[in-house]
Amino acid sequence: ARVFVNRVWHHCFGAGLAPTLGDLGALGERPSHPELLDWLAGEFVSGGWSVKALHKLILTSMAYRQGSIHAAAQTADPDNRLLGRMRLRRRDAEGLRDGMLAVSGRLHTSMYGQPVPVAVNAHGQVVVGKQAKNGNGDPTGTDALGSDEFRRSIYVQVRRSAPVGVMETFDSAAINPNCEVRAVSTVPLQSLMLMNDQFVLDRAQDIAERLRRERPGDASGQVARLWVLLFAAEPTSTELQRSLAFLVEQTETLRSSASLAKEKNAKAPPADPSLQALASLCQTLLQSNRFLYVD
Repeated sequence: ARVFVNRVWHHCFGAGLAPTLGDLGALGERPSHPELLDWLAGEFVSGGWSVKALHKLILTSMAYRQGSIHAAAQTADPDNRLLGRMRLRRRDAEGLRDGMLAVSGRLHTSMYGQPVPVAVNAHGQVVVGKQAKNGNGDPTGTDALGSDEFRRSIYVQVRRSAPVGVMETFDSAAINPNCEVRAVSTVPLQSLMLMNDQFVLDRAQDIAERLRRERPGDASGQVARLWVLLFAAEPTSTELQRSLAFLVEQTETLRSSASLAKEKNAKAPPADPSLQALASLCQTLLQSNRFLYVD
């Protein structure tokens, strides 16, 4: 019971009461709050080993509902071993992918069934999809899976030799041979992924189209709705004005680029600069710390 409770605590707070999740024995580190660990384990057992009740107990506690900014606690306890504040933590890889799908309106929430396959696309990146092959059996790209492509990440096939790129970049579990605690890194590749990966670009486009449907012809309403979707909060007046100014400037820039492209190629597809500008704003906010981190 202590081992299980400690793991649940780790996933809620970013660190276990006992740091060594795989060893609560003599060789592991002692818990920072042994009485709390004992009490939680007792409540877990007396509650019929209900994981849902355990989550409710932890998530409604004052310890969990603290903010991450507390100057005195940061000075006195930099590693936050005494739980004087919430530990700032980034969304895990699955949560980040599912979050982008959810705000874009694409998340497919059906349960059970076969795992969603992964494949190597034309750029050599592992993505969610069905593998397309040529006559020699060599991979040539991916085929669409329909709505299954947007299922929750827990249903995506895990292959040790082919981790999904967008999740591997954000420290998905290393299955070699098991993963007690995930590494948490901050590297330039993560920013490059958010700026250039097709999955992120598609989700930004989906969000922009969703905003157009829900708030047609209302730029201020679209920005306000975007803030609620991504941050569960209304934008401040400054944030609203800056976003609207960005949309105007970006629309003009894209309109000029579209005109030049049309002059060079009469067959170029018609572009919608205002929609593209809105998608650019959506992608920018998807890359923000406010969306990536839980504080």
